[in-house]
Amino acid sequence: MRHPLLLALLLTAAMGTASAQQRRPPPAPEPEKADKTEKPGECGTLPKDWSGEAYALDGITLGGIGLKPQIRLWGLQAGELRDKQTGIETVGGMQARAALEDMLEKSEHKVKCRPARWDRECRLVAQCMVETSPSPIDLGGYMLASGVAYGFHLDEALPWEPRASQRYAGAEAEARKAKRGLWPVWLGEK
Repeated sequence: MRHPLLLALLLTAAMGTASAQQRRPPPAPEPEKADKTEKPGECGTLPKDWSGEAYALDGITLGGIGLKPQIRLWGLQAGELRDKQTGIETVGGMQARAALEDMLEKSEHKVKCRPARWDRECRLVAQCMVETSPSPIDLGGYMLASGVAYGFHLDEALPWEPRASQRYAGAEAEARKAKRGLWPVWLGEK
């Protein structure tokens, strides 16, 4: 008879922890070192660009068909897909992945990416666009404007678009002010 009561108590405690985790702001991401921890060339030669079919692995990472390294979207961070301690999927992480996957689906998963650098996990850090009508959409800018991601390393300039950081910061500020996406949760509102 004790086991059902114990199970009920554990489930109640877990649900309380999960709802408390949903209310706090996104965790601060682990800092990426600008000088990278890997030795030059360890990840290979940085490609000039990449085009192809891609799928959302989480809210900031793409897996490209025929591309060995994963692509990490430049200039943003989103909630982790799974809690590192429990392995349970997080609401914020699932919402970010769903928003990214929905946008990819609108372009039949066709993306064009311009890599800026390698990260410490040998992922391509890239600015990626999807071809949609009437004009292409920057995936990072879209995620920030939707309120499911926030700016990350925006002090880094892209050689081909020096004002990308300002554009991203503006998109995040508008989403935060309008309380779109996850901002009400991150700001601790109900």
